[in-house]
Amino acid sequence: MTKRITISLPDDLADEAQESGNASGYIAEALREQRRIKDGMAALEQLWGPDWQEGITDADRERANRLFGSSRDVA
Repeated sequence: MTKRITISLPDDLADEAQESGNASGYIAEALREQRRIKDGMAALEQLWGPDWQEGITDADRERANRLFGSSRDVA
């Protein structure tokens, strides 16, 4: 089942979604990916406790940013 909704996006994200050829599918996949990441983070917390991120060093963060090409800091 599907439900029609209306959303507003910044121009660059709206353009990217439209260029995909299937904006609804593109956004649905992005939301599924976000859910997968949240579930993964919850699993890490269950495995290693709520403070598991405290062991991440600045070098680890820099490496993650290089690997993922992120302009913003990872965790």
